[in-house]
Order: sequence, then structure tokens, then C-alpha cells
Amino acid sequence: MSDLNPAPKRGKLFLVGFGPGSHEHLTFRAKAAIEEAEIVIGYRTYIQLIKELIHGKKVIYTGMTEELSRARRAIEFAFEGHKVALISSGDVGIYGMAGPVFELLKERNWAPGELDVEVIPGVTAISSCASILGAPLVHDFCAISLSDLMTPWDVIVKRLKAAAEADFVIGLYNPKSGRRTRQIVEAQRIISQYRTPQTPVGIIKSCKRELENVVVTTLADMLNHEIGMLTTIIIGNSNSFRFHDYIVTPRGYTNKYNLATSEVRPGQRPAHSLDVEALAQDVLANVAKAPVSSIAPEMDVVVPVAPQAETAEAPPSKSIGTLYGIGVGPGDPQYLTVRSTQILGNVKHVFYPSSSGTDESLALNVIEPYLGRCVKFHQLYFPMTKDQAELRKHWKEAATQVWNVVGWGKDAAFVTLGDCTIYSTYMYLLRTLKEAHPEIVFETVPGISSFQVAASLIDQAVSEGKERVALVPVNRDVSNIEDALDHYDTVVLFKVGSKLPQVIDLLERKGLMDCATLFSYLGTPDQVISRNLRDLKREKIGYMSLMLIKKPQPTKSLKDEEAEVEFENVPVSN
Repeated sequence: MSDLNPAPKRGKLFLVGFGPGSHEHLTFRAKAAIEEAEIVIGYRTYIQLIKELIHGKKVIYTGMTEELSRARRAIEFAFEGHKVALISSGDVGIYGMAGPVFELLKERNWAPGELDVEVIPGVTAISSCASILGAPLVHDFCAISLSDLMTPWDVIVKRLKAAAEADFVIGLYNPKSGRRTRQIVEAQRIISQYRTPQTPVGIIKSCKRELENVVVTTLADMLNHEIGMLTTIIIGNSNSFRFHDYIVTPRGYTNKYNLATSEVRPGQRPAHSLDVEALAQDVLANVAKAPVSSIAPEMDVVVPVAPQAETAEAPPSKSIGTLYGIGVGPGDPQYLTVRSTQILGNVKHVFYPSSSGTDESLALNVIEPYLGRCVKFHQLYFPMTKDQAELRKHWKEAATQVWNVVGWGKDAAFVTLGDCTIYSTYMYLLRTLKEAHPEIVFETVPGISSFQVAASLIDQAVSEGKERVALVPVNRDVSNIEDALDHYDTVVLFKVGSKLPQVIDLLERKGLMDCATLFSYLGTPDQVISRNLRDLKREKIGYMSLMLIKKPQPTKSLKDEEAEVEFENVPVSN
């Protein structure tokens, strides 16, 4: 007799750490879990890093700070009987998604028999960065996140002091963002109370990824280098030293052995605890024999060193470099112009805007195939605020950063999505630079705007004949678009994103629902085009979204068109 009520399919939740990003550092088990999964869920940047592994699967991604949403959806799909991979870069159990998942499972009173959960480790960020730096973690170390989004800053300060005083090698995660700039400065100040200014420091951005950048510097100098959300910092302990472009933290073998002869030092025994008294006597004996110059570095006074201020003026003897403002199109490298690629292949400095405080930049992803070697990237923070004083402050700071490059005779590119003259931060930057430095040399290179690509993808003319077009960024309360909908034939709405429900309500009231098409993340693997807006009313869409609304026009007869042409050509008599 057949079973008329088969048992429901049992789901499985894979919590996958996929390492730093490059596929050669992905474990076999992580790769197998992703292949086995029917649904893959992750932060947008992480999905991009493994896109070659997820063809044909249902993919769900969300933005930064939406970890609980990702975890909750992964659990729900798994309980429905699906095999779900929830991915994290690095190790999923170190500042990763394993934490929120198990917290939500606890709230749900989950028992292991109800749902299979497998945690799959990955190469974590601090390990990846250490491999580039040589051997900085050979002795005791700790990792501290400087993000105070969920941990009080006073708690982080206590941890920094304790780790520095205990002489741990310290790995700093989430060291800085556009909004969080004081934390890394304070961290340097605290650690400097316990370490010498020459303590070696490694600053690694986008470790093991295409835009990897590595700096080996000192504790005193570390703030003079680019630091952001994709950066991990490793600060040596009191014994760490720089060796070429590597950082080495001794394990302590010299305390017990003579490295030259491998002989055991006086008073020490192999496989026994270190004899501290014998070590002290041995050190004193060697200090007495050594020249003063060789021991002076060990006697450095620990003095906190403030970062040097950047020089804003270029020397008169130097020629001024050229600033290129480049519109890179909506998101597909194929939309770049020939002029843009010529410039990008030659510049050594690339500036890019950020409003979220993260290092994520779609514009950088677009231009990466056309860049030359040894390019340095500079993030410019442009906050999303209506406070004019705050805006001007950041425009001036961005202009100073750019002038510190081009003012010293170096060419640089500022890249922005779409066209750099249409709702672009480039124009604010250029205006501020021209006010401060009228001698600035620049070239503005146009790009294809997102609404042009959007129209081409649905075979829709933006305008015909005497039709009028309005380009409108949506306000928080959508109050600024009603007039455009009433008086223009074609309306392009930028920055629809979180305002989508209010926009749809307005279109319904005006009977324009069937005239509108929504576009999201044009030119990228995440591209979405939808004409059925009613189904999207409760959906959450990304910031990179726009809407094209084209009203139907009355059909003209050939006779009407001929009459109009004849009228337009009638000579005007005086």
C-alpha cells in the first residue's frame, strides 16, 4: 500500500565561510555545500564573489546591516524543506552569520532533530592577511572589531587597553567607515601608550581579491594610509619586527635556544617551562657585553604620535596633474567609452565616491578590467544629508584629498556611475576644487546614463517629436514627483529604492501603473526589469533602482502629420 501522506522533505542549512574571496582559498567542503544548495543567501558583495558557483540557483541578497533578515530567511527556507547555503566571507563563525543564525534558532526553540545545520569553516580575514605579511601571528594574538554598531564603544576601549597592555598582537576588523572615523584614531592612541612608535603594522585592503592593496608601516604612521571597511589591520607586539616587506613576531625560541648553534641557553631545559630567572641573568650578561648602539632601540620611550596633516598646497616647481571625471555607465563594463578606457589604463590614482561609509563600489567593479598596474584607490565620503554645512565640509575634505594628488603633478580619475554630469557627486567636487584652486586642470568624460540603457532594454523611446522629459530624484515623501507626472510626457524617477510603495500608490491614483517600468542594478548580474509593479508593492528593492514612466500619446493620422509639417514650413511675413 502506497503512502498517501509522505513525510515532508527535511531541509538543511549550510552556514558557509568561503574565505577571503578568491576561489583557490575556498575549501572543498564549502564548494560542495554551495553546489548542493538550492537557495543561496548572502550580502550583495559576497554573492558577487562566488557568482560563478551559483548559476541556476535561487539567489537572495540584501545590503549591509541586514544580517538578521538574511539569517531569518535562510532559516525559514530550510524549515520549508529546502537546502540553503547562507554565506559569509572569511570564517562564518568569526564575525560571521553563524552567530545570528543560532540566536534566532534559540528564539525558535530549535532542536537538532528538526532541521540539519552544518557550520562550514573558512579561512578567516586575519589568517589571510597574516599570510601576506609573513609571520605576524606566530605568538599570542587577538581580534577586535572597532564597529560600535552593536557593541558599546566603552567596551571596545576596555578590550583595546587590555590587549595592548597584555602585549597581544592585535588584529583590527571594521576599522573605519565614512561615518566611523574617530574609532581608528582612538585605537591608535590607546595602543601607542603600550607600544613604541616603530611597532610594525600591516594594513591590508581586499585581501586575496582583485583590488588587494598591502601596506607595511609603523604604529606612528598608520593613519597616513587608506583605511576602510574592507581593510584589516595587524599591529605587532613589543617583539614584532619588520623583515623586508614582512612582519615577524618571534615565538620565543631565542629565549631558550641559541639560533646560530641550536644549543640550549644556560639554565634552560628542552620540553620544560621557561626559567625566567635564568633568562634574566642571560639577558643581563649579553647586555653588558653589547655596544650601546645595539641596545638603544629597546629603550625607546613610548610616546603617542599624532598622524601628520596632509599638505594641501602643491609646490610651485611641480606641474599640475589632470583630474578626469569619468562616467562609467550603469554597471556593465561594455558600456564604457573608448576615451574612458584610454584614461583608466594610464592613471595611477582613482578616486571613487561613497555615501554608505563602506568600501563597496560598483563603479570600481566596472573599471577594474581596464586599469593599469599599481593603481592606488582613494575613497571620498559624500554623506546623504540635506545639511548644507555638513555637505560643504565633506566637499572641501574631498577636494583636499584630490588636490594632494593632482596638485603634485599626478593624473587622477574620479569615477562615478552613469554620466558624471547627471546627479553626480563629481560636479560638487569639481566646483569646490575650482573655487579653491582656479588653476586646476580637468577633463569631464561623459558616460551612458542609466535611463538611456533602461529605455534601450525595453525598446522604448525616451522622447519623440515634441514630447517633454523630466528627470527627477525621488524625495523621501515623493512630493516632488507629482508635478512631473502631471506635466511631462516621459518621467524618469531616480533613487526609487525605499520609496517604492509610495511611488506605486501615487501611480495608482493617477492611473499610470501600466505606463511604468522598474529597473534595478542595470548592467550587473543582479539586473531586474519589471512592468508588473503591483507585485512589487511590498518587495524591498535596492538603492540602485530607477523607474521609467511614459504616458501613451494620442495617435496622429498621416493627414494630421502632413498638416503639421506644412504649418511649420509656412514662411513668416513681416
